[in-house]
Amino acid sequence: MSKEIIAADYIIKRIGDIGIDKQFVVYGAANGDLIDAFTRVNNTQYVAVMHEQAGGFAAEAYAKIKKIPGVCIVTSGPGGMNLVTPIGNFYYDSVPGLFITGQINSNFLRPDASIRQVGFQETDIVSIVKPITKYAKLITDANDIPYELDKAIYLSQEGRKGPVLLDIPLNIQKQKINLDNIHFFSKSEYLTNF
Repeated sequence: MSKEIIAADYIIKRIGDIGIDKQFVVYGAANGDLIDAFTRVNNTQYVAVMHEQAGGFAAEAYAKIKKIPGVCIVTSGPGGMNLVTPIGNFYYDSVPGLFITGQINSNFLRPDASIRQVGFQETDIVSIVKPITKYAKLITDANDIPYELDKAIYLSQEGRKGPVLLDIPLNIQKQKINLDNIHFFSKSEYLTNF
């Protein structure tokens, strides 16, 4: 029998597994499954803030005090765009941070650049924050999450520290990850291939 876990549960639990006991969140429709996962995970807690910028700045203070990545989770569209200023702060102050944005269902993502938006609050947050992150990635397959999450966490702390962002569509958050058939991130493999 294969070992399966809901992607949202894996993400929240894995963040707790590396010692991050608080994550700063603003709930929204596109990150609901991630926030719900806190009810099924007991090694980390969420701190609800009133605005995404407040969450980003709280995560920065957490990272500076604890000497580990600060985490902020928000929803799509304006939720992610409200993180630009705190992400910039992380970047220019060399603070390790993990930002997770919910995204619309991947079936509704715009098919090409000639269309501005298909889904409600659809925003290409990855392109917006690329210049001020060490790594930014849209996740399109739940089975990539274990690799991409560990890679992002590693990159936030490797060399000159800084922020990373993972954009995770709502339908991907709901999918099950089969942990028996996963390619996990390896620091040695990363250093060899880059």
